[in-house]
Amino acid sequence: MAFAHELSWSVSRSGTFATCRRSYYHNYYLSWLGWSWDAPPQRKLAYKLKKLTRLPMWAGDCLHEALAAWFEEKAGGRERDAAWVEAHALKALRDGYKQSRDEAAAWEKRPAKNIRLAEHYYGEPSVDESNDNAKEYGTRYVERIREGTRAFFEAPELERVRAASPEDYLACEELGTIELNGTKVFAIPDFAFREGDDVWIYDWKTGSPREQDLFQLAMYCLYAEQKWGVDPSAVRCVDAYLPSGQYVEKTFTIADLDATLARATESMAAMRAVHFDADAGMGDPADFPQIPADSPEARECRTCHFRELCDRV
Repeated sequence: MAFAHELSWSVSRSGTFATCRRSYYHNYYLSWLGWSWDAPPQRKLAYKLKKLTRLPMWAGDCLHEALAAWFEEKAGGRERDAAWVEAHALKALRDGYKQSRDEAAAWEKRPAKNIRLAEHYYGEPSVDESNDNAKEYGTRYVERIREGTRAFFEAPELERVRAASPEDYLACEELGTIELNGTKVFAIPDFAFREGDDVWIYDWKTGSPREQDLFQLAMYCLYAEQKWGVDPSAVRCVDAYLPSGQYVEKTFTIADLDATLARATESMAAMRAVHFDADAGMGDPADFPQIPADSPEARECRTCHFRELCDRV
């Protein structure tokens, strides 16, 4: 079945739109259909660059997947310990790094099925193995996974998560959708479960806190209301910054959720104003301005996957 291009929304997509319109264009429009053998070169390149990741993101993905596997094992009656989760995550981290470094040709052919780090693609100094750079850089994320795993199994703040019964699980790293203002909204709650009359939603974090994090939690609350029929007053949301041991628990008032819905509605309207059917053509990049190269915001370009397309390598 062929995919049809449509305007959808998520907190991460809104963040990209707010940060850099050109990156947004590359990510959601130019890359569309780039997987096709007969796609124009620009689309193929945009699609490949979209599939890049960075080591911090990859390390976070590896820990997320290992924790999801722990919940799956528990649901199957198999108790796994911290060593199992850590080994699961670190193997994925190292395998992905080696694949990125050694199998670039495989990624070029099938970018959606292989791992390629932007650090390798752009030849960044952080992965230079002729000195200690790569070792120091990699060790940072090995330790982040170890610290995150330790926190998951030892933090008192996560006792209810570890003790939750599988029959009370509602979601674990599952992509779901709801509809707001006639627009499909995507959400992926890291872990959600019922506890009595309450629903707890946890978002695992391996980086530093950002303003967008609470916005995401509020959207999860709206998601729970529509997806599971839960009264918002019964939803408890937690941002769990695992490596640093910070836990931000939040409940949302009706006023909070009204403000969240208004913010999402404003974002959707701004996106809709520049939306076009990418099935019909590649559009005009000028409608999606670049960040000025001499502005403070241009620091975003240093780690952007699409900087090759913007000649900012």
